[in-house]
Amino acid sequence: MEDIKIGLIVAPDMPEKLTYKCLDALQQQLKKLLPDIDCIFDIETDSVTGSAEYVHECIDYAYRRKNEKKWDFSICITDLPSFSNSKAVLADVSTDNQTSLISIPPLGVYRLKHKFVHALSDIVYYLYNVSINEATELTFNHLAVGNIKQVDPKDHNSTNERYILNSTIIGSIKTVLGMTYANQPWKAIGAFKKIISLGFATGTYVSIFPTPWKLSIDFSILRFIILMFIAVIGMVAWLIYSHHFWEKPSTKNQRKYRYAYNLTTLLTLISLTVFNYIILFLFLFISVMLFVPDELFQLWGQADGDTSFSNYLRLTWFITSVGLLAGALGSVLEGDEKMKELTYSSRQFARSQKIDERLKKEEASSSYKEREDQHDGQVQSHKEGSKQ
Repeated sequence: MEDIKIGLIVAPDMPEKLTYKCLDALQQQLKKLLPDIDCIFDIETDSVTGSAEYVHECIDYAYRRKNEKKWDFSICITDLPSFSNSKAVLADVSTDNQTSLISIPPLGVYRLKHKFVHALSDIVYYLYNVSINEATELTFNHLAVGNIKQVDPKDHNSTNERYILNSTIIGSIKTVLGMTYANQPWKAIGAFKKIISLGFATGTYVSIFPTPWKLSIDFSILRFIILMFIAVIGMVAWLIYSHHFWEKPSTKNQRKYRYAYNLTTLLTLISLTVFNYIILFLFLFISVMLFVPDELFQLWGQADGDTSFSNYLRLTWFITSVGLLAGALGSVLEGDEKMKELTYSSRQFARSQKIDERLKKEEASSSYKEREDQHDGQVQSHKEGSKQ
Protein backbone atom coordinates (compact mmCIF):
# COMPACT_ATOMS: atom_id res chain seq x y z
CA MET A 1 0.00 0.00 0.00
CA GLU A 2 1.34 3.40 -1.01
CA ASP A 3 1.74 6.13 1.62
CA ILE A 4 1.25 9.82 0.93
CA LYS A 5 2.06 12.54 3.42
CA ILE A 6 -0.27 15.53 3.55
CA GLY A 7 0.59 18.68 5.46
CA LEU A 8 -2.33 20.70 6.80
CA ILE A 9 -1.30 24.23 7.78
CA VAL A 10 -4.25 25.62 9.73
CA ALA A 11 -5.04 29.03 11.14
CA PRO A 12 -5.40 29.27 14.93
CA ASP A 13 -8.70 28.92 16.83
CA MET A 14 -11.69 27.58 14.91
CA PRO A 15 -9.88 26.09 11.86
CA GLU A 16 -7.51 24.20 14.14
CA LYS A 17 -10.35 22.80 16.27
CA LEU A 18 -12.45 21.92 13.23
CA THR A 19 -9.56 20.12 11.53
CA TYR A 20 -8.82 17.93 14.54
CA LYS A 21 -12.53 17.13 14.99
CA CYS A 22 -12.86 16.08 11.36
CA LEU A 23 -9.60 14.15 11.07
CA ASP A 24 -11.14 10.66 11.53
CA ALA A 25 -13.98 11.42 9.12
CA LEU A 26 -11.45 12.76 6.62
CA GLN A 27 -9.42 9.55 6.82
CA GLN A 28 -12.56 7.48 6.21
CA GLN A 29 -13.64 9.59 3.24
CA LEU A 30 -10.20 9.38 1.62
CA LYS A 31 -10.19 5.63 2.16
CA LYS A 32 -13.30 5.50 -0.05
CA LEU A 33 -11.75 7.70 -2.72
CA LEU A 34 -8.25 6.17 -2.58
CA PRO A 35 -8.66 2.61 -1.25
CA ASP A 36 -5.08 1.62 -2.05
CA ILE A 37 -3.52 4.72 -0.50
CA ASP A 38 -2.67 5.32 3.15
CA CYS A 39 -3.00 9.06 3.84
CA ILE A 40 -0.81 10.36 6.65
CA PHE A 41 -1.63 13.85 7.95
CA ASP A 42 0.74 16.28 9.59
CA ILE A 43 -1.08 19.26 11.14
CA GLU A 44 0.66 22.57 11.85
CA THR A 45 -0.90 25.69 13.31
CA ASP A 46 0.38 28.94 11.87
CA SER A 47 -1.10 32.44 11.69
CA VAL A 48 0.25 32.92 8.16
CA THR A 49 -2.71 30.90 6.84
CA GLY A 50 -5.12 33.26 8.54
CA SER A 51 -4.59 36.13 6.14
CA ALA A 52 -7.27 36.78 3.58
CA GLU A 53 -5.33 39.26 1.49
CA TYR A 54 -2.07 37.29 1.34
CA VAL A 55 -3.13 34.32 -0.78
CA HIS A 56 0.10 34.09 -2.73
CA GLU A 57 2.18 34.33 0.47
CA CYS A 58 0.12 31.49 1.97
CA ILE A 59 0.61 29.27 -1.07
CA ASP A 60 4.33 30.07 -1.26
CA TYR A 61 4.72 29.33 2.44
CA ALA A 62 2.83 26.04 2.06
CA TYR A 63 5.14 25.07 -0.82
CA ARG A 64 8.25 25.82 1.23
CA ARG A 65 6.92 23.82 4.18
CA LYS A 66 6.07 20.94 1.83
CA ASN A 67 9.66 20.78 0.68
CA GLU A 68 11.08 21.20 4.17
CA LYS A 69 8.86 18.51 5.73
CA LYS A 70 8.99 16.15 2.72
CA TRP A 71 5.21 16.22 2.29
CA ASP A 72 3.56 15.06 -0.91
CA PHE A 73 0.89 17.77 -0.69
CA SER A 74 0.32 20.79 1.53
CA ILE A 75 -3.01 22.51 2.17
CA CYS A 76 -3.63 25.77 4.04
CA ILE A 77 -6.91 26.11 5.95
CA THR A 78 -8.10 29.58 6.94
CA ASP A 79 -11.11 31.07 8.71
CA LEU A 80 -10.86 34.35 6.82
CA PRO A 81 -12.58 35.06 3.51
CA SER A 82 -11.06 35.61 0.12
CA PHE A 83 -12.78 37.41 -2.74
CA SER A 84 -12.24 37.44 -6.48
CA ASN A 85 -14.19 40.13 -8.35
CA SER A 86 -16.65 40.35 -5.41
CA LYS A 87 -17.26 36.58 -5.47
CA ALA A 88 -16.37 34.38 -2.51
CA VAL A 89 -13.37 32.12 -3.09
CA LEU A 90 -13.68 28.59 -1.76
CA ALA A 91 -10.21 27.35 -2.71
CA ASP A 92 -7.00 28.22 -4.55
CA VAL A 93 -5.01 25.37 -6.02
CA SER A 94 -1.48 25.16 -7.41
CA THR A 95 -1.20 21.89 -9.33
CA ASP A 96 2.41 22.70 -10.20
CA ASN A 97 3.47 22.99 -6.55
CA GLN A 98 0.91 20.47 -5.24
CA THR A 99 -0.42 22.98 -2.74
CA SER A 100 -3.80 24.52 -2.00
CA LEU A 101 -5.63 26.96 0.25
CA ILE A 102 -9.21 26.43 1.41
CA SER A 103 -11.38 29.13 3.02
CA ILE A 104 -13.90 27.80 5.54
CA PRO A 105 -16.49 30.68 5.63
CA PRO A 106 -17.98 30.03 2.12
CA LEU A 107 -19.01 26.58 3.39
CA GLY A 108 -21.61 28.33 5.57
CA VAL A 109 -22.87 26.96 8.88
CA TYR A 110 -25.28 24.11 8.08
CA ARG A 111 -23.51 20.71 8.10
CA LEU A 112 -20.16 22.46 8.23
CA LYS A 113 -18.16 19.40 9.28
CA HIS A 114 -19.63 17.30 6.48
CA LYS A 115 -18.87 19.93 3.84
CA PHE A 116 -15.41 20.60 5.23
CA VAL A 117 -14.49 16.91 5.09
CA HIS A 118 -15.71 16.55 1.51
CA ALA A 119 -14.03 19.76 0.33
CA LEU A 120 -10.69 18.74 1.84
CA SER A 121 -10.89 15.16 0.59
CA ASP A 122 -11.85 16.33 -2.92
CA ILE A 123 -8.74 18.56 -3.02
CA VAL A 124 -6.46 15.73 -1.83
CA TYR A 125 -8.01 13.34 -4.36
CA TYR A 126 -7.56 15.91 -7.13
CA LEU A 127 -3.93 16.67 -6.25
CA TYR A 128 -3.12 12.97 -6.12
CA ASN A 129 -4.61 12.31 -9.56
CA VAL A 130 -2.71 15.27 -10.97
CA SER A 131 0.53 13.93 -9.47
CA ILE A 132 0.12 10.61 -11.32
CA ASN A 133 -0.93 12.38 -14.54
CA GLU A 134 -4.46 11.03 -14.46
CA ALA A 135 -7.13 13.20 -16.06
CA THR A 136 -9.54 14.53 -13.45
CA GLU A 137 -11.59 17.56 -12.45
CA LEU A 138 -12.18 19.24 -9.11
CA THR A 139 -15.97 19.68 -8.90
CA PHE A 140 -16.94 19.81 -5.18
CA ASN A 141 -20.20 18.03 -6.07
CA HIS A 142 -21.03 17.01 -2.49
CA LEU A 143 -20.84 20.44 -0.87
CA ALA A 144 -24.27 21.89 -1.73
CA VAL A 145 -23.05 25.45 -1.28
CA GLY A 146 -24.25 26.72 -4.65
CA ASN A 147 -22.77 26.76 -8.12
CA ILE A 148 -18.97 26.48 -7.89
CA LYS A 149 -17.00 27.77 -10.86
CA GLN A 150 -13.34 27.48 -11.76
CA VAL A 151 -11.64 30.72 -12.80
CA ASP A 152 -8.13 31.82 -13.67
CA PRO A 153 -6.52 33.69 -10.72
CA LYS A 154 -4.83 36.38 -12.77
CA ASP A 155 -4.06 38.49 -9.70
CA HIS A 156 -1.76 35.84 -8.19
CA ASN A 157 0.99 33.88 -9.86
CA SER A 158 1.29 31.29 -7.09
CA THR A 159 -1.86 29.40 -8.08
CA ASN A 160 -3.21 28.30 -11.44
CA GLU A 161 -6.76 27.34 -10.41
CA ARG A 162 -9.33 29.17 -8.32
CA TYR A 163 -12.78 27.96 -7.30
CA ILE A 164 -15.46 30.54 -6.50
CA LEU A 165 -19.13 30.57 -5.53
CA ASN A 166 -20.61 31.85 -8.77
CA SER A 167 -23.54 33.65 -7.13
CA THR A 168 -22.43 36.91 -5.55
CA ILE A 169 -25.47 37.14 -3.24
CA ILE A 170 -25.54 33.51 -2.08
CA GLY A 171 -21.77 33.45 -1.74
CA SER A 172 -21.73 36.64 0.32
CA ILE A 173 -24.51 35.40 2.63
CA LYS A 174 -22.84 32.04 3.20
CA THR A 175 -19.47 33.69 3.74
CA VAL A 176 -20.73 36.20 6.31
CA LEU A 177 -22.68 33.50 8.18
CA GLY A 178 -19.61 31.27 8.09
CA MET A 179 -17.46 34.13 9.39
CA THR A 180 -19.94 34.77 12.21
CA TYR A 181 -19.77 31.11 13.20
CA ALA A 182 -15.98 31.17 12.94
CA ASN A 183 -16.00 34.10 15.38
CA GLN A 184 -17.26 31.64 18.03
CA PRO A 185 -19.40 34.28 19.79
CA TRP A 186 -20.20 31.90 22.64
CA LYS A 187 -16.62 32.40 23.83
CA ALA A 188 -17.46 35.99 24.86
CA ILE A 189 -20.51 35.24 27.01
CA GLY A 190 -18.46 35.77 30.16
CA ALA A 191 -17.66 39.32 29.04
CA PHE A 192 -21.34 40.22 29.57
CA LYS A 193 -21.38 39.44 33.29
CA LYS A 194 -21.22 43.10 34.27
CA ILE A 195 -23.93 44.04 31.77
CA ILE A 196 -26.19 41.21 32.97
CA SER A 197 -25.77 42.23 36.61
CA LEU A 198 -26.50 45.91 35.85
CA GLY A 199 -29.48 44.96 33.72
CA PHE A 200 -30.81 42.70 36.45
CA ALA A 201 -30.40 45.41 39.08
CA THR A 202 -32.09 48.01 36.88
CA GLY A 203 -34.95 45.68 35.92
CA THR A 204 -35.53 44.75 39.56
CA TYR A 205 -35.50 48.38 40.65
CA VAL A 206 -37.92 49.42 37.89
CA SER A 207 -40.36 46.69 38.87
CA ILE A 208 -41.07 48.24 42.29
CA PHE A 209 -42.97 51.12 40.65
CA PRO A 210 -46.57 50.78 39.45
CA THR A 211 -46.01 52.39 36.01
CA PRO A 212 -44.17 49.38 34.46
CA TRP A 213 -46.97 47.13 35.71
CA LYS A 214 -49.63 49.21 34.01
CA LEU A 215 -47.63 49.54 30.79
CA SER A 216 -46.93 45.80 30.65
CA ILE A 217 -50.67 45.11 30.92
CA ASP A 218 -51.62 47.70 28.28
CA PHE A 219 -48.82 47.04 25.77
CA SER A 220 -49.59 45.10 22.63
CA ILE A 221 -47.24 42.35 21.42
CA LEU A 222 -46.00 44.68 18.68
CA ARG A 223 -44.96 47.28 21.26
CA PHE A 224 -43.08 44.64 23.25
CA ILE A 225 -41.23 43.55 20.10
CA ILE A 226 -40.35 47.15 19.20
CA LEU A 227 -39.08 47.84 22.73
CA MET A 228 -36.99 44.65 22.66
CA PHE A 229 -35.62 45.58 19.22
CA ILE A 230 -34.62 49.05 20.47
CA ALA A 231 -32.91 47.53 23.53
CA VAL A 232 -30.90 45.01 21.48
CA ILE A 233 -29.89 47.44 18.71
CA GLY A 234 -29.10 50.16 21.26
CA MET A 235 -26.86 47.76 23.17
CA VAL A 236 -25.07 46.63 20.00
CA ALA A 237 -24.56 50.22 18.82
CA TRP A 238 -23.10 51.18 22.19
CA LEU A 239 -20.70 48.22 22.20
CA ILE A 240 -19.46 49.06 18.70
CA TYR A 241 -18.96 52.70 19.65
CA SER A 242 -17.38 52.19 23.06
CA HIS A 243 -15.01 49.39 22.02
CA HIS A 244 -14.16 50.70 18.52
CA PHE A 245 -15.26 47.49 16.82
CA TRP A 246 -16.14 49.18 13.51
CA GLU A 247 -13.39 49.11 10.91
CA LYS A 248 -13.04 52.44 9.12
CA PRO A 249 -11.77 53.02 5.56
CA SER A 250 -8.01 53.21 5.26
CA THR A 251 -5.26 52.54 2.76
CA LYS A 252 -4.53 49.22 4.48
CA ASN A 253 -7.90 47.60 3.86
CA GLN A 254 -9.98 46.79 0.81
CA ARG A 255 -13.62 47.80 0.73
CA LYS A 256 -15.03 44.32 0.08
CA TYR A 257 -13.12 42.88 3.04
CA ARG A 258 -14.04 45.81 5.28
CA TYR A 259 -17.75 45.34 4.49
CA ALA A 260 -17.53 41.63 5.25
CA TYR A 261 -15.65 42.20 8.53
CA ASN A 262 -18.06 44.89 9.75
CA LEU A 263 -21.17 42.91 8.85
CA THR A 264 -19.76 39.87 10.62
CA THR A 265 -18.97 41.96 13.70
CA LEU A 266 -22.54 43.29 13.66
CA LEU A 267 -24.07 39.80 13.45
CA THR A 268 -21.73 38.49 16.14
CA LEU A 269 -22.67 41.24 18.59
CA ILE A 270 -26.39 40.89 17.79
CA SER A 271 -26.29 37.15 18.48
CA LEU A 272 -24.37 37.74 21.71
CA THR A 273 -26.78 40.45 22.87
CA VAL A 274 -29.86 38.34 22.05
CA PHE A 275 -28.44 35.39 23.94
CA ASN A 276 -27.71 37.54 26.98
CA TYR A 277 -31.17 39.13 26.67
CA ILE A 278 -32.60 35.63 27.09
CA ILE A 279 -30.40 35.01 30.14
CA LEU A 280 -31.50 38.30 31.70
CA PHE A 281 -35.15 37.48 30.93
CA LEU A 282 -34.86 34.14 32.74
CA PHE A 283 -33.22 35.70 35.80
CA LEU A 284 -35.87 38.43 36.05
CA PHE A 285 -38.71 35.98 35.41
CA ILE A 286 -37.57 33.79 38.30
CA SER A 287 -37.24 36.87 40.51
CA VAL A 288 -40.70 38.16 39.60
CA MET A 289 -42.32 34.74 40.07
CA LEU A 290 -40.74 34.30 43.50
CA PHE A 291 -41.22 37.73 45.03
CA VAL A 292 -44.22 39.37 43.33
CA PRO A 293 -47.69 38.39 44.66
CA ASP A 294 -50.30 37.89 41.97
CA GLU A 295 -52.67 40.30 43.76
CA LEU A 296 -50.37 43.23 42.94
CA PHE A 297 -51.14 42.87 39.24
CA GLN A 298 -54.80 43.48 39.99
CA LEU A 299 -54.01 46.29 42.45
CA TRP A 300 -51.33 48.17 40.47
CA GLY A 301 -52.02 47.15 36.90
CA GLN A 302 -55.74 46.48 36.99
CA ALA A 303 -54.99 43.08 35.47
CA ASP A 304 -57.36 40.19 35.01
CA GLY A 305 -56.78 37.64 37.73
CA ASP A 306 -57.44 34.76 35.31
CA THR A 307 -54.28 35.55 33.30
CA SER A 308 -51.75 35.60 36.13
CA PHE A 309 -49.00 33.66 34.28
CA SER A 310 -49.37 35.90 31.24
CA ASN A 311 -49.06 38.93 33.53
CA TYR A 312 -45.74 37.65 34.87
CA LEU A 313 -44.43 37.09 31.34
CA ARG A 314 -45.47 40.54 30.16
CA LEU A 315 -43.94 42.32 33.16
CA THR A 316 -40.70 40.35 32.79
CA TRP A 317 -40.53 41.12 29.07
CA PHE A 318 -40.98 44.83 29.74
CA ILE A 319 -38.43 45.16 32.56
CA THR A 320 -35.90 43.01 30.66
CA SER A 321 -35.90 45.44 27.74
CA VAL A 322 -35.78 48.47 30.02
CA GLY A 323 -33.12 46.89 32.23
CA LEU A 324 -30.86 45.98 29.32
CA LEU A 325 -31.16 49.37 27.67
CA ALA A 326 -31.05 51.66 30.71
CA GLY A 327 -28.79 49.62 32.97
CA ALA A 328 -26.18 48.49 30.46
CA LEU A 329 -25.70 51.61 28.37
CA GLY A 330 -22.57 53.37 29.55
CA SER A 331 -21.06 50.15 30.84
CA VAL A 332 -18.21 48.31 29.16
CA LEU A 333 -17.51 44.67 28.55
CA GLU A 334 -15.11 42.69 30.69
CA GLY A 335 -12.13 41.25 28.85
CA ASP A 336 -11.86 43.85 26.11
CA GLU A 337 -8.94 42.03 24.48
CA LYS A 338 -10.96 38.83 24.35
CA MET A 339 -13.80 40.65 22.63
CA LYS A 340 -11.47 42.17 20.06
CA GLU A 341 -10.30 38.69 19.14
CA LEU A 342 -13.86 38.04 17.97
CA THR A 343 -13.70 40.81 15.38
CA TYR A 344 -12.18 39.91 12.03
CA SER A 345 -10.51 43.27 11.52
CA SER A 346 -8.49 42.98 14.76
CA ARG A 347 -7.60 39.36 14.09
CA GLN A 348 -6.66 40.09 10.50
CA PHE A 349 -4.50 43.04 11.56
CA ALA A 350 -2.62 40.92 14.11
CA ARG A 351 -2.02 38.13 11.62
CA SER A 352 -0.95 40.55 8.89
CA GLN A 353 1.61 42.04 11.27
CA LYS A 354 3.05 38.57 11.91
CA ILE A 355 3.23 37.90 8.17
CA ASP A 356 4.97 41.23 7.54
CA GLU A 357 7.45 40.50 10.32
CA ARG A 358 8.15 37.06 8.87
CA LEU A 359 8.63 38.46 5.36
CA LYS A 360 11.03 41.09 6.67
CA LYS A 361 13.04 38.44 8.52
CA GLU A 362 13.16 36.26 5.41
CA GLU A 363 14.27 39.22 3.29
CA ALA A 364 16.93 40.15 5.85
CA SER A 365 18.10 36.54 6.05
CA SER A 366 18.21 36.31 2.25
CA SER A 367 20.16 39.57 1.99
CA TYR A 368 22.59 38.41 4.66
CA LYS A 369 23.13 35.12 2.87
CA GLU A 370 23.76 36.93 -0.42
CA ARG A 371 26.33 39.19 1.25
CA GLU A 372 28.02 36.18 2.83
CA ASP A 373 28.15 34.37 -0.51
CA GLN A 374 29.49 37.49 -2.19
CA HIS A 375 32.10 37.90 0.53
CA ASP A 376 33.14 34.24 0.26
CA GLY A 377 33.45 34.65 -3.49
CA GLN A 378 35.66 37.70 -3.12
CA VAL A 379 37.88 35.92 -0.59
CA GLN A 380 38.14 32.86 -2.82
CA SER A 381 38.99 35.07 -5.82
CA HIS A 382 41.65 36.85 -3.78
CA LYS A 383 43.22 33.55 -2.71
CA GLU A 384 43.26 32.26 -6.30
CA GLY A 385 44.84 35.52 -7.45
CA SER A 386 47.53 35.19 -4.78
CA LYS A 387 48.39 31.73 -5.95
CA GLN A 388 48.91 33.02 -9.44
